[in-house]
Amino acid sequence: MRIALLQLNQKLGDPAANGARIEQAYAKAVAGGAELVVTPELAVVGYLAEDRMWEAGLRTRVANESARLADLSGSVPLVFGTFAPAPSGRLFNELWWCQDGKVRQVIQKRTLPSYDVFEEHRWFEPSPEPPKLIEHSGYRIGVSICEDLWADREFSSAAVHYSCDPIAELVKSGATLLLNASASPTMLGSWLPSGKFAPWAVPSKELQRKKLIQGLAKKYGVPLVYADRVGADSWLLFDGGSCLVQPDGSWQGGQRFTEAIVWVDTDAAGSSWPPYPDESAWLRDGLRLGMRENLAKQGLEAVVIGLSGGIDSSVVAAIAAEVLDPAHVLGVALPTAYSSGESLSLAKDQAARLGIKFLCMDADAPFAGAAAAMKTAFPARAFSVTDENLQSRARAMLLMALTSEPAVHQLLGSSRVAVLNTGNKSEAATGYFTLYGDGIGAFSILGDCLKARVYGLAHALGEAITPGILTRVPTAELRPGQTDEGSLAPYAILDAILGTALEAQRPEEGLADDLALLLEGEGLESARAILPRILNLLRRTEFKRRQLPFNLKISPKAFGQGRRIPLTAL
Repeated sequence: MRIALLQLNQKLGDPAANGARIEQAYAKAVAGGAELVVTPELAVVGYLAEDRMWEAGLRTRVANESARLADLSGSVPLVFGTFAPAPSGRLFNELWWCQDGKVRQVIQKRTLPSYDVFEEHRWFEPSPEPPKLIEHSGYRIGVSICEDLWADREFSSAAVHYSCDPIAELVKSGATLLLNASASPTMLGSWLPSGKFAPWAVPSKELQRKKLIQGLAKKYGVPLVYADRVGADSWLLFDGGSCLVQPDGSWQGGQRFTEAIVWVDTDAAGSSWPPYPDESAWLRDGLRLGMRENLAKQGLEAVVIGLSGGIDSSVVAAIAAEVLDPAHVLGVALPTAYSSGESLSLAKDQAARLGIKFLCMDADAPFAGAAAAMKTAFPARAFSVTDENLQSRARAMLLMALTSEPAVHQLLGSSRVAVLNTGNKSEAATGYFTLYGDGIGAFSILGDCLKARVYGLAHALGEAITPGILTRVPTAELRPGQTDEGSLAPYAILDAILGTALEAQRPEEGLADDLALLLEGEGLESARAILPRILNLLRRTEFKRRQLPFNLKISPKAFGQGRRIPLTAL
């Protein structure tokens, strides 16, 4: 049976737009010889529209669009994801199997994830009964929705165990083909130093998906078809990954990070599962998609980036220049008296290399004014960390001012302008940023990237990054002789701690032993010495992270929706 998997990019809360995309793709799939057409989970409303789904008007529009899609179905079944009201006032997460203008069967999701970024019990009710098998093209098809697949305790890496196993029940009922429609966010695994292995490291979603889908197909001896969405919404990133896996483990599928009709055939031989891409190449593709989608879906057309001559801002600018026309990207150098000539030179070179607009603004003027005001109140005061923060806030004030400045709108060709945050996860984790200073922005593209991953991404960007930036010692230049590693910790050691304690969620009591797998010699001794300080910073700076722009989730444990730490739990 030739199956078309509609690996689509939904628009949250817009049933008409999503329905039109499904209709067009369905027509194209039927014309291409499809015998079955399948969309991802909740394709009509988008995964996940969150509290928009409480809106009566949206519920009505979803119902109307779902009925319209059912009406247009022909002899080739269209299986699409939608929702319907539950008696409780919540919703059922559903797949509608539609054929010849009718809803032939409704399949409801049985297992609702409520961990990490998921909170489906807030909006949905689990199905009260298992679905029946569907006869089609000589197969008895067992249909499930996303997390239903992850209820298997042998191959799943889900954080919870469920009281039922929908896939096992479908096979027990006689299923000869398994079909799962998903909207499963992607991610890299927890960070490890190059060449190191740790048994407790969290694997990437791609490796988790491979283990699960191959394992289930082999375990039950039936083909498994998996349809997933692509795109990005807020902090969630979806790479697609739609595929078919045969009982022998062979794979058929499509390209990652690309909206497409993915063709699979239950009667065709597959190939070996494609090799996992280089991490930095994956990261470049993922962040590029995440930036493009978040800008477009929020109606933003141009961006302003504080270009410091450092690696973080250079990487953000390089990705922005790939996503947008470089003419819509403005890099801004904001020197103070403590900024070096090298910083300004590297920032200029970086902007020229990318072909983006460039501006140099004197941040000393607003900083000096604020410092003078402090001096008036406290005549005896000396230069301190207050002045370092004032410099950062002076820069932030100027960057934000540019987004509403008519001259900038003319320069960039749009009034829909936002500041992009340039911070990284290593610094966010330790509170090494200034609130209302370098913590500003519409969103943080590197906010879930440890510093080591930023360097890897910079190398993947190749000639887009000015060479001198890669070898430069990181510094915020807020006082004479300041370096980031001197103020914080060597990044190689810091990232080993954060990759273990934060991303892999290892118990604090055994962290020193865990680090022995990743570091050795002086690095291990240094890590053990600073471990209490780093963990203390991680605990005590939660209030600062609550005020950061949202970040795109690319690791197993990102700040934001998937990590809810009380401000008072120190």
